[in-house]
Amino acid sequence: MTDPQPNEPGVTHDGFRPEDHFVIRSQSDEASPASALHSDVFTNTTFTRSASDVPQDLLTHQPRQPNLGYSAALLGIGVLALFAVSVVIGIIGFITHTKLLASSASLPLTSILIEAVTFLITFGIAYIAFPRFWQRPFGQVIHWNPAVAKQHVPQLIGIGIALSVVAQALESLLTLPKEMPVDAFFKQPSTLWIIAIFGTFVAPVCEEVFFRGFLLRGFAIFFDWIALPKTDEAREWWQSTSGLSQRSMILSGVLTSGLFAAMHAAQLGWAWNAVGVLWIVGGGLTYIRIRYNSVAASSVVHAAYNGLLFAIMFVITGGFRHLDKLANH
Repeated sequence: MTDPQPNEPGVTHDGFRPEDHFVIRSQSDEASPASALHSDVFTNTTFTRSASDVPQDLLTHQPRQPNLGYSAALLGIGVLALFAVSVVIGIIGFITHTKLLASSASLPLTSILIEAVTFLITFGIAYIAFPRFWQRPFGQVIHWNPAVAKQHVPQLIGIGIALSVVAQALESLLTLPKEMPVDAFFKQPSTLWIIAIFGTFVAPVCEEVFFRGFLLRGFAIFFDWIALPKTDEAREWWQSTSGLSQRSMILSGVLTSGLFAAMHAAQLGWAWNAVGVLWIVGGGLTYIRIRYNSVAASSVVHAAYNGLLFAIMFVITGGFRHLDKLANH
C-alpha cells in the first residue's frame, strides 16, 4: 500500500488523514433517525487540507467539553460538599444529642439527607460556575437535550422497565449474600417512601449527569486526543473542528459503565457478580444516552429502572408496611 500523496483530498502535507482517526459518516446517515452518535462525531464526508478550508458550518471556536478536568473539578466539589455537610450534620447531632450519624435507626434518613444536600450544592455550583468557562449553557455542553427525552418518554420508560426486568432476571441466577449493606435502608416503613422518591427522581438524574454527561465525553475527548498525531496540522484540525469518534465513545462507555457499577459495590457488599450486572445496566444507559444524544433520555430510563424496583417492593410489602417480606425476595 502506498503512502497518501499530499495532493489527495483530505490529506495534509505530512500525511495526516482525519478519517484514519475519526469515524466519518455520510449526510444520509446523519439524516437517518436510527443514527446513533449523530452529535458526537463528525458528519462531514470529506476533510480539507487545512483548518481554513473547513466549511463554515463545521467550524467551531469552542473546545471539546466537558473534558476530564471538569469531571475532576465536579468530583472535588462533591467531596468538599460532602465533608462540609457531614460536619454540619454531626454538629447538629451533637448539639441535639440525637447521634444522627451513629444511630442505626436514623442512619438511612441521615444518609439520604446528606446525599441530597451534597448533590444540590455540587451541581448548583457546577451549574453556575462551569458555563462561565464554557461560554455555553450547562445543558448544551453536557447534552441534556430534554426535548428528545420528552418526545420519547413512553419508549424510554418501557426501556427502563425492560432493563430492570433483565437485570433482576440475571441477579436471580447469581449467588448473592443473604444480606447487603443496602438492605439497611429498607428496615423502616417510615423512611422507605423518602428513599423510594429519592432513588427514583433525584439520584438517577445526578448519576446520569456525572457519568453520562461529564465522564462519558471527558474520557472520549481524552481517548481521541491521545490518538491524534502530534503534528501542527492535526492540532489545527482538532482546534478548528468539533466532534468525537465512535471508537472513543464506545471505549469511554465501557469504562464509565464500569465506574458506575463500581460506585455501587460497597452497597452490594462487594458482591462482584452483582456489580457485573450493574455494569451491563450502565452499558444500557450509556447506549440510550448516545442513541438519543440526551442525558435527559438516559435519566428517564434510569428513573424507570429504579422505579420498577421500588414498585415491586411496594407490592410485595403491602404498601411498604410489611418489610419483613423482602427477606424472602
